Amino acid sequence: MYSTKIIPAITWRSPASLSPSCKSLVASSSKSSSTWTEFKNDLFDDYGGMGSGSHSLTLGRLYAWEKKLYEEVKAGDSTWKLYEKKCNQLRNHYARGDEGRTTDKTRAAVKELYSRILVTFRSAETISKRIEELRDEELQPQIIELLQGMMRTWKIMLESHEIQNKIIFDVKSFTCPTYGKFCNDSHRLATIQIDIELQNWRARFQDYIVAQKAYVEALHGWLSKFTVPEVAFYSKSRNSTPVCRANGPPLLMICHDWLSAMNKLPDRAVSVALKGCGKDVRALWIQQGDEQQQKRKVDSMSKELDRKTLAFQKVENKLYEFKLTDRSSELEDDHRAEYLKERKDLLDNFSKRVNLEKEEHQKCMQETQRTTLNSFQTGFCRVFESITEFSSAALKMYNEILSSSEKAEKVGNPPSIESSQAGEDVKR
Repeated sequence: MYSTKIIPAITWRSPASLSPSCKSLVASSSKSSSTWTEFKNDLFDDYGGMGSGSHSLTLGRLYAWEKKLYEEVKAGDSTWKLYEKKCNQLRNHYARGDEGRTTDKTRAAVKELYSRILVTFRSAETISKRIEELRDEELQPQIIELLQGMMRTWKIMLESHEIQNKIIFDVKSFTCPTYGKFCNDSHRLATIQIDIELQNWRARFQDYIVAQKAYVEALHGWLSKFTVPEVAFYSKSRNSTPVCRANGPPLLMICHDWLSAMNKLPDRAVSVALKGCGKDVRALWIQQGDEQQQKRKVDSMSKELDRKTLAFQKVENKLYEFKLTDRSSELEDDHRAEYLKERKDLLDNFSKRVNLEKEEHQKCMQETQRTTLNSFQTGFCRVFESITEFSSAALKMYNEILSSSEKAEKVGNPPSIESSQAGEDVKR
């Protein structure tokens, strides 16, 4: 039952109109996942926001009818096997020339099984027609409306991203108002938050592409079954030609074009640009950390310089007082002057080291400034350029699919060719 592959990809549901058996219609789009979850959304009306009806409800009906068809075919196949067995028994009776109650009982069983096969055949045929009606009268208009909605969405997205691209391009001519100011913890926090949002943006974009491809692949795979001849349980032999269609439903071609176009979208360029921009932002975060570390080093050394300067001034004042009050020898005066000079040299050397570290801090600030501009100008320019190109390609894709669908509808589709041989086999 291929509807089970399509239903999980739909996120719109109608809380009021779904039956209890169809309440869990949304799950992971992974082919290996069988976990169903209920999606609750009160933003949409009873038709899931679609004028052509609830998409999830239609898929639920298709699944229910397919399940019923499967049960009918399975029961019919069992009946057919029993019918063949009874026919062989009846032929054996005829070959031996048996007449009597046993032969009559076998003949009656053959007729009864034949009648059951005819009933099952008609039931399966009715269910198949119902499935085709749902496909053509409900599912196809919903897919068309979905494509129209996607086209409008990406038209708006294209306009928005073009504006964003222009804004980020114009940033190149601006100077940062905080130039010359060192970064603090709030700056680093904002940087890491940008990186997190970029990662989330990339992940959600990739999820969108994967989910849509999985949805179209599942829908295309299910529709393809309408073009593949399948053995009918009511055929005279397993090698006889079953009922089949020479041409698939119109929706199949729509999904085929949709899937082919999806594989040509430049989604990888968007993903690479987002990843590259995130890398630039993380480099900025590291550079901000280096700048902060250098700032702490400068602050610590500046405090140490102030302490050393104050200590030197105290020593200098004390020696000056000794010189005024004590009648010391010339040798002692020279010794004190030499000691004061050594302390002054040490202080000057340390002051030079502090100045060098301050210069290094200025270089770090300039590097942070350069990295910031590079991250936001180069990185985000690539992002918005790539996503603008993607938006344009997506808009063109949906427009072309809808145009092809409209042309095909105007021209008309050739009638499906069904083999009548199977019906004749049942009669024989």
